[in-house]
Amino acid sequence: MHYRICGLSVATSFALPAGYPAASGAEPDIVVRLGNCPDDPAPADYLGPNWRLAGRRFYLDIPGIVRLMAHDGREIVVEPKGAATEADIAPFILSTGFAAILHQRRLLALHAATVAWQGRAIALCGPTGAGKSTLAAALCQVGTGFVGDDIAAIRLESHEPMVWPDGRQHRLWADAIDHLALTQQQGAPVRSHMRKFHVTPRLAQNQPGTLPLAAVVLLRMQENPMPPAPPRIERLNLADAAPLLLKQVYRVTLAKKMGHEPILFGQIAALLAQVPAFLLERSPGLNHLEASAALVLAAAEQAA
Repeated sequence: MHYRICGLSVATSFALPAGYPAASGAEPDIVVRLGNCPDDPAPADYLGPNWRLAGRRFYLDIPGIVRLMAHDGREIVVEPKGAATEADIAPFILSTGFAAILHQRRLLALHAATVAWQGRAIALCGPTGAGKSTLAAALCQVGTGFVGDDIAAIRLESHEPMVWPDGRQHRLWADAIDHLALTQQQGAPVRSHMRKFHVTPRLAQNQPGTLPLAAVVLLRMQENPMPPAPPRIERLNLADAAPLLLKQVYRVTLAKKMGHEPILFGQIAALLAQVPAFLLERSPGLNHLEASAALVLAAAEQAA
């Protein structure tokens, strides 16, 4: 099977719940295959809680589910564990495994959901649980096009920063699906034991090409407002935006341990020199979700 993910051609021996279908023929940029991942004889350059780096090889161990190795920015070898299904292992391939590949290629990858508005992209950046996917789904309810759910790969070679979509659908918790009346678009669970589901976007871009980046919106949760306070948004200057955006590089700890922090600083500075950044503070959960979406669109209009 062949896909295009984050602008890269990917050949796999099994289906992945992400990426745009791509024609076979030319040599792929990345190969994902089943195989054994023995312990690396080389000493580790860095040991994480469930991963290790050894030169150009990255290993991830999720007990009872999967062990994988990503190396040289070209291949992910996957060894399922126990009774894990392809649906169980795919999230780890597409998240940490693919992050290792992108960082090995020294590409700028933001932890962001992305939507399209008037032919340009808006990247919604934030840590896990910040509500990126839910806010993107709310924006699609009011007319934006859906681009990607989790990773925004940025190319800086052209005259303006461009976003390559990751090809994922929405991944939403059941309460967000109900709130946004997306039950008819609900698909399979992200993992078999979770109440988080793949959801078909109502307005998708339906193409794997790039979009110019219009704005970056950094999400921050308000701390236990009682009652939930209305959201607020502000434009950031470059000095304030740069350290905040560095934290939203996808799997940033991994990138730093690979020695890429100076490269990331340069990439982020180049990005912010051309693209405005905004900080959106909102209350947890689904409170004021529609108001948050309206503020994002207003910021995008300001950036135009």
